[in-house]
Amino acid sequence: MFGISEHFHEYRERLGHYLSTLSELLRGAVKAVVDYIQSSYRSFSYRQECDVRRYMNSQPDMEKAADTVYNASLPFLNREECERVKGQLSAISKDMKEDCQQNRNRGFHM
Repeated sequence: MFGISEHFHEYRERLGHYLSTLSELLRGAVKAVVDYIQSSYRSFSYRQECDVRRYMNSQPDMEKAADTVYNASLPFLNREECERVKGQLSAISKDMKEDCQQNRNRGFHM
């Protein structure tokens, strides 16, 4: 039977292999999600959110980008973690939409 350190090492190897198959920005976003889950914080850290936003900003559709981050993270999440991540990604997507709308509105009020 494996000890905790063997499971952790195996998990990290699988994570490393999986992440190597993704684009650099998506890889950073998925790693941020995994780090968030392992941290047990209530929300993403500033750095984790920046990594997720960087990927989402690189895509034409933020909601699809959030779905891509979520789906790419699924192999590392249990059911409860899926809900936490989905909520965090939804909040980031909503904030980014509001930021875009505010920027558009500023452009019209000259």
